[in-house]
Amino acid sequence: MPDDLDSEMKQFKRAPAVEKKIVDINPEKDIRVRIIGSVIDKGAGSILVDDGSGSGEIIVEDPDEFEVGDPVIVLARVLPLEDDYELRAEIIKKAKNFDINLYRLATEKK
Repeated sequence: MPDDLDSEMKQFKRAPAVEKKIVDINPEKDIRVRIIGSVIDKGAGSILVDDGSGSGEIIVEDPDEFEVGDPVIVLARVLPLEDDYELRAEIIKKAKNFDINLYRLATEKK
């Protein structure tokens, strides 16, 4: 492998998934976000997640894996659109025994 190609590959870094409230997502600045919330609806190829600040549609491969009411932790890529943005799940995990209300209480700003 040529040395210049090897050094280019070492320089690649994935942007961190920054914890954000849905209402605070800025598609001009945010690349990857981490959202913690509850599934409130399912559609064809997407789920609707509410994190207490608002709700957002998240594109997923298999929405049938999730039930309404499931707490989830989502790492998503923010894809800017002309007038809005799209959240595409990279990693999504059910948080079975996660107390979302306790989490919100612990993380709310005073």
